[in-house]
Amino acid sequence: MRDVTKTYPGVRALDGVALTVRPGEIHGLVGENGAGKSTLVGVAAGTVEPDSGEVWIDGARLTRADPASARESGLAIVHQEPALMADLTVAENMVLGQAPQHRPGWGSAREWAARVLSEWTGTRSIDPATPVRDLSPDRRFIVELSKACAQRPSVLILDEPTEHLVAEDVATLFRVVRGLAAAGTAVVYISHHISEVLEICDRISVLRDGVMQGVLEADEADYGSVVTRIVGRELDAEFPAKRAASEPAETPVLTVSGLNGDGFADVGFDVFPGEIVGLAGVEGNGQREVIRALAGVGSSRGEVSVGGRKVARNRTPAAAGSGIAFVPNDRHREGMLKGLGVRENIAVGVLGRLSRLGIVSRRDERETVGERIRDLRVATPGMDTPIDSLSGGNQQKAVFGRALERRPKVILADEPTQGVDIGARAEIYTLLRGALSDGGAAVVVSSNQAELEGLCDRVLVFSRGRVVKELRGAEVTEHAIVEAALTSTAAREDRTAEKRGTVKKLLGSDFAPPVITLVLTLALALYSWTQNPTFLSNVALSGLLTTFAAFAFASFAQQVVMLVGAIDLSVGPLMGFLGVVASFYLLPGAGAQPFVSGFLLMIGIALVVAALNFVPMLVNIPPLLTTLVTYTALQGLSLLLRPVPGGTFDEGVLDTVATTVGFVPIAAVVAIVLAVMLDVVVRRTTWGVSLRGVGSSPSHARAVGVRVKGIQLSAYLVAGTLVFLAALMLMNQVGAGNANAGVSYTLTSITAVVVGGTSIKGGRGAFAGALTGALLIVVVNSAVTFLDLGTAWQTYLVGILTLAAAGIYSRLRSNNG
Repeated sequence: MRDVTKTYPGVRALDGVALTVRPGEIHGLVGENGAGKSTLVGVAAGTVEPDSGEVWIDGARLTRADPASARESGLAIVHQEPALMADLTVAENMVLGQAPQHRPGWGSAREWAARVLSEWTGTRSIDPATPVRDLSPDRRFIVELSKACAQRPSVLILDEPTEHLVAEDVATLFRVVRGLAAAGTAVVYISHHISEVLEICDRISVLRDGVMQGVLEADEADYGSVVTRIVGRELDAEFPAKRAASEPAETPVLTVSGLNGDGFADVGFDVFPGEIVGLAGVEGNGQREVIRALAGVGSSRGEVSVGGRKVARNRTPAAAGSGIAFVPNDRHREGMLKGLGVRENIAVGVLGRLSRLGIVSRRDERETVGERIRDLRVATPGMDTPIDSLSGGNQQKAVFGRALERRPKVILADEPTQGVDIGARAEIYTLLRGALSDGGAAVVVSSNQAELEGLCDRVLVFSRGRVVKELRGAEVTEHAIVEAALTSTAAREDRTAEKRGTVKKLLGSDFAPPVITLVLTLALALYSWTQNPTFLSNVALSGLLTTFAAFAFASFAQQVVMLVGAIDLSVGPLMGFLGVVASFYLLPGAGAQPFVSGFLLMIGIALVVAALNFVPMLVNIPPLLTTLVTYTALQGLSLLLRPVPGGTFDEGVLDTVATTVGFVPIAAVVAIVLAVMLDVVVRRTTWGVSLRGVGSSPSHARAVGVRVKGIQLSAYLVAGTLVFLAALMLMNQVGAGNANAGVSYTLTSITAVVVGGTSIKGGRGAFAGALTGALLIVVVNSAVTFLDLGTAWQTYLVGILTLAAAGIYSRLRSNNG
């Protein structure tokens, strides 16, 4: 990297930075939060466009900021926040993250992923078929590491690689990294843990305020000299003094008694004023589940009291109202309000204190937040800067600042200094200890035993979900914590939990909603048949299946677009407009030439409209707004061409569209086969997995080299083709050009897709769900007619089903992941 400069509004992130990493070298890159490390990594990886400078990878210059080009040049990166798409499986993420020339076939994806993961996980296996959303933070990071190392890259960038790892995984990481370096890979190792950098790196580059401070030979450097270069001054003691021993008559702030839950049993302890108690143990032995249960996030049974008053279990508001503040381990999923600014993220926990009669005092808010930003030295251009744009360490400090601002009686901190630099860690420790000066208490979970030794007055060691050792005072040492954890831990078997987890996984899968929907459809059809036997007659079924085919094709079009996180409001009007256009060409006795011209014009219009729906996305105009405009324009053109229905279609064309085998329309069979084919495509091809990946997280998809805009365009073009098929079925229903014929299909297609289990946020869903959703709606409409309930019940029942389906699927998925 040569003379790299990057400026953001209000801050120069990089100022003429140069960095050279040799083949086979492990090169450390250190600096405080906000020093420019993440920006430098983004420039190298092609996700950040520099103002000036050059990037060379394995002898080739990166001519533009493009992750795919960087990856194809031989660069792999492990991001501080794993660039994994939550709605894809582990195997899909790992395969999609490989350069095309190294990517295994999708048919062998799971077996390949299992082989790669086996090098990392040992007995703590990760199922390649598991969706990433269901993994804990440490396992997501292992997947990210495995994905990058599997590429055997020329350059490997590791951004805070040990933040989520337990000791055995750190040892595995070091072994794998050294092996890659020995094979000639150039490794950039970014970490706030200076001892790790000194242990594994050959040379160390130091960034401060966007300027390179020099390069140190690791074997000639020591902890103090590196820290001094990082912070620009001598650093005071990292840990503040601990509290004096408690008096025998002292009343505890927090009392836990007989606490039981998933992963832990019969846990009880007291925490006294001014005391910090650490929960330790080998990962997975219950300590993290206990702290979440105390915060009301995880379920539990037992008694918890704060200041002598019982706290209602399993309710986060009750815990917060009792004076408990929680700093979660996973700040991205649980700690931050993404899309909002730093000010809003810090102030949200104390709005009651900052408001009068429900109106927030902007002056008080800015003063309070400004003071907290200064105390924690959060590096941000301004307090209204979106929190997503900050470095990981500064995000963590903002989350921690929100907890402190609530002036809690009990602070629960799960990995409180995760991703935070050496200087800021010392400040957080001091602020945490200071926050307890008025009689508060804290419980801390940390995978860093040195942190527990320096910070905690007592440490409770967990094994198999129970407290097996309590260390006090001088007993609290890193060696004693590790020894107690390792000598007490044995494998735990919990078949009940395992079975419960399997059931949750099945219910939360993309193919559970289609099964549920199909069962409801069959039940309704059977009930209608018992009330009116003609409901299942051949004539009735043939008509029902013909209508179903039209609904199915329209729903498939909506499904493709929703998988990338959009909604297409123009589906219905486009169907009607295509029918109107066809009514000028597909006339009785018109001949072959008009017929061919009419069909070509229909498919051409469908694809042009699809492309027009996509184009505004290039400048980040929401697709909902774009397709609303298209909806209006198409409906207006239809009414302009056919103010009243007209232009009867040729009988031969209609007969062909309505061809049946027995009483079963060929179109219905085509819809079923197409649903199966599309589900195979979106799970067993690069395009299909990319489609779901973009819907799950466009930024993460782009980071692994997916051409996001190209995938979005292709989704709209496929949707346009499917709308063309739906329009053919609509022509058969109406028999002539009718401007209003397709309007209802927009909302119906959205309803079918939602009832079938597709997420409106994108990334999740199956075409089998859209198929069964369309079938359910048609059966509902037909049942209302056969049961003489009145046409209004068609709307009522479909609305009730939509709300019920959305609620049930949301609940199942939230419980599952």
